[in-house]
Amino acid sequence: MDVNQSYPQDGRFFTRSDDERRRLVCLAGADVVEDLELPDGGIGEFIRIGNEWCRIVGVMEARGEIFGFSQDNYVLLPYSTMQRLLGTSGEFDIQIQLLVDDLEELAEVDARIRRVLRQQHELGQGDDDDFRIQTAEQLTASFNSVVNTITAVAAGVVGISLLVGGIGIMNIMLVSVTERTREIGILKALGARRVDILLQFLIEAVLLCVLGGLLGIAFGWGGGALVATMLPGFPPAHVPLWAIALSVGFFAAVGILFGIVPVGKAAQLDPIESLRYE
Repeated sequence: MDVNQSYPQDGRFFTRSDDERRRLVCLAGADVVEDLELPDGGIGEFIRIGNEWCRIVGVMEARGEIFGFSQDNYVLLPYSTMQRLLGTSGEFDIQIQLLVDDLEELAEVDARIRRVLRQQHELGQGDDDDFRIQTAEQLTASFNSVVNTITAVAAGVVGISLLVGGIGIMNIMLVSVTERTREIGILKALGARRVDILLQFLIEAVLLCVLGGLLGIAFGWGGGALVATMLPGFPPAHVPLWAIALSVGFFAAVGILFGIVPVGKAAQLDPIESLRYE
């Protein structure tokens, strides 16, 4: 109870006698009591687990949902009772959780557990461990490793998307320059400088990127909001302002980067040749 910070809301927890006598007793999560529509809060009622009927002696505190998954849909039994139900012919995958009072003693506790388990499993000096010990720091490191991998993959997908989008924008602008050759010639004949043509087409390229990016933000936020509403207990979708500002900056940078080639082509056109173009 102390390790998982989970305590009975009604009734009691297991006793040493329950385990030693292999009593058919159990603890139920709040959702189990609700789903089975047990009367009087479920205390003293019997539920069938496997081929045996077990009496509910306690109902655990409700812990709600996390990411749409219930934390209250479970049943607990004493270890010896579970052995009685499953039989002793097979080997069990056992997980033992410990709570260390002083984190400075974590390495010492780890070594003691490893020594005891190797002795109990009769492992020789050169034998590999047939068990695994994990600490909160190791779990955090594993989680961070997974998150970093997902981030790297996502960054790769985003990079490819930006490249494809940038090439598309560059092609659109090149076609636009070709189709508007006479317009460019007229502008230059009326006194437009090279920098004026440069700015005109560069602004168009940046606007094309930013408008497309804003549509992407809108669709992304809408998709996140839809998923959040479909998953009960899931927090509402939230996009921080700094992320939007960073995205807009990326859009503008892509527009400038991939707009340089067509913009340079437009600015270097000869006005006389441009007016003759059909």
